[in-house]
Amino acid sequence: MAFVARNFYSVLETSFRWECSQTEIVELAMAEKIDLVIALPNVRFDDGSEARMGVIEGGAVRPLFRGYGLLEEHVYIRQARPANCGWKRIEEPKEVIRVMAPDVLITAAEVERFEDENNLVRRVVSGPGAQSRYDWDGFYCEIICRMHDKGLPEKQKELIEEMFNWFLGRSVNGDAPDESTIRKKIRGFWGRLRPE
Repeated sequence: MAFVARNFYSVLETSFRWECSQTEIVELAMAEKIDLVIALPNVRFDDGSEARMGVIEGGAVRPLFRGYGLLEEHVYIRQARPANCGWKRIEEPKEVIRVMAPDVLITAAEVERFEDENNLVRRVVSGPGAQSRYDWDGFYCEIICRMHDKGLPEKQKELIEEMFNWFLGRSVNGDAPDESTIRKKIRGFWGRLRPE
């Protein structure tokens, strides 16, 4: 039986998906580059309206995801932004909502929007075994497109440097395979296309 498409990702799941820390994701929210959401059961805002879910400020939950020091077990949220609205203050329950790290989510639509806008390639696991740390399918696709558009460079080192920079340009955290690993991936076809 096929699984239903995901609607939400936790900050932890998203950090694995993007190969970055949870702190970096929260900092993206603080910079207003991505929206974090929480469920809002039995919440009434100061204008009398209600919502089932709302965006929260990244800075409000950062203590749950610190990159150093002790993490807070919970924080209190005093305002949220329901869909298609501005920020609203929480009136009930007791003007705050207690939030723990697992409560903080990112909608699947928001994850996909961010990936599209930032050219992040989503990893798809095609079989058993560990997931690859790097997007090798995208790597080979980029080489094919490069060869189609510009041809093959004269020196293998040029292609290695170009592909190293390609990885860096798509990395959220500046991580890329080392040049020797890229050389091993290129070696097989380079010898056939540019016999020396």
